[in-house]
Amino acid sequence: MWQRIQTFYLFTVTVLSVMLFFFPVAGLQRPDDSTIYELSSKGITAVTAEGSSLLSDAWVLTAITVLIPLLSLITIFLFKKRVLQIRLIVITLVLLAGFYGLMFIYLWQFGKVLEASMYVEMIASFPLICIILDILAIRAIGRDEALVRSLNRIR
Repeated sequence: MWQRIQTFYLFTVTVLSVMLFFFPVAGLQRPDDSTIYELSSKGITAVTAEGSSLLSDAWVLTAITVLIPLLSLITIFLFKKRVLQIRLIVITLVLLAGFYGLMFIYLWQFGKVLEASMYVEMIASFPLICIILDILAIRAIGRDEALVRSLNRIR
């Protein structure tokens, strides 16, 4: 299991997507106010000098952020079922694209309401890195499947 390169790809996807749960991904800042509005997987939080308060809950983003590492971890242990692995990785790819879509929808809607400019943190690149690693994992699993099928033809 751990000797295959796709396992390391999927494990890296798991670690990067778990990190999405703990750090803010992007934010909004009004030019006339010192309040910063951070978007994380939990929702939009207003951060001031006095403290922080949750403005809006983003349960869909939370669900996606929990499902991505969970599916990646499950996929690692399905190494004997390569076709199922590929299908689960495709579902993970769709969830990663949905994460980006929802992130920008939340930022756009709240940016319009608050009349604030948006900024993106470095951690927002993690889903893109996960997408690339998932594609590489699909290619590696496909190569393994082709090798097994060719060995079955020889028998």
